[in-house]
Amino acid sequence: MAQNNTEKKPLTRFGEFELLKAIAILGLPAVHVLEEAMEGGFASPGLMRFGFLIIGLCAFGPSVFMICMGFGIGGGRQNPDSILRNGIQFLLIGAILNIFRWLIPGIIQDLIIHTPLINDINFCLQSDIYYFVGIFFVFYSFLLRLKIKTPGLVMISVITLTINTILTPILHGSIKNPTVACLLGNLVYVDETSCFPLLSWAIFPTVGILLGEMLKKSDEEQRENFMKRIFDFSAVLFISFTVFLWNYHIDIEKSLVSPANEYITDLPNVILLLSLALFLISLTYYLCKKIGASKFMGFMLKISAFIIPFYMVQWIIIAWIFYILTIVGAAPESFGGLHYAISVLIVTVICIYVATRHGMKIMKLLIKFTTFKKKKKKKDNREKKA
Repeated sequence: MAQNNTEKKPLTRFGEFELLKAIAILGLPAVHVLEEAMEGGFASPGLMRFGFLIIGLCAFGPSVFMICMGFGIGGGRQNPDSILRNGIQFLLIGAILNIFRWLIPGIIQDLIIHTPLINDINFCLQSDIYYFVGIFFVFYSFLLRLKIKTPGLVMISVITLTINTILTPILHGSIKNPTVACLLGNLVYVDETSCFPLLSWAIFPTVGILLGEMLKKSDEEQRENFMKRIFDFSAVLFISFTVFLWNYHIDIEKSLVSPANEYITDLPNVILLLSLALFLISLTYYLCKKIGASKFMGFMLKISAFIIPFYMVQWIIIAWIFYILTIVGAAPESFGGLHYAISVLIVTVICIYVATRHGMKIMKLLIKFTTFKKKKKKKDNREKKA
């Protein structure tokens, strides 16, 4: 009798990248609620002690997400025009998000308690992840037009990182106009509002593009061997470089936050974050070999497919929570651990529901408002006859 093959196939070949994106996005409410509570002065002393969670999740989230984003476009057809259009779309999506996240509640707050609206306008202009993605895609489309291959892109990203390192001590604190600082911070680190400047963060999607080109052309055996090497290399690099930083009294905790900060440790940041991200990718590869066909994996793939709606909804809800607290005059340090836990749970559940049930509708709406179709030239009647 022939044996029935009951082994389930994985839901997707590169599930590790999709799973990591989903995990990173699900952790955002925990980060952003705490972050906004602290920045608004509402966080209680007890809640402030959990500030290290932001550091841990920030080390995991953005760098991994950007590598996964780069992987998505690496190894495929890279048309400069489509990459440019995608870049403009992300910039517009970022602007739409900021209108609902900062501008509209800022106007309401200004009308009720007469706060300066310019602060909310500056929030709309400062560096954020979708602005970074958009600017990177525009930058990448320009390099593709120049026929620059991925090894050249890696080299250019290292150069831009070096330029950022040189400019940071010059620019940090020297630009007095907040609006100019917010705009310039999209390109180079200026101050704490420069969350994702192009010059320092370009290295992460670039590594993702390189991984995409290498892995998408490999068979399963080659891919597993590659992941084994990445696992060993990244673990050794992370441990050895952490010892190096500790030996030279460089603050490891601050180095893990971002490759753009006033401590001028861009290269250590990048080495630590890249090695950590690569280790997590290889580790998740082996995890997906075990759970690749599970219901849990199917659920996480749904989240990964609708990252944009999830991201936008969670930010809008969280921003409005703290605008409302400001408008009603909530006392400083009144947002405690219980408020935090309940807020994170509610925001996460709402976002999961919206993303999985209405994600496609939101995406279609965003695409409709951010896509510019080229008008087809009408052919001359004579050409038709010819």
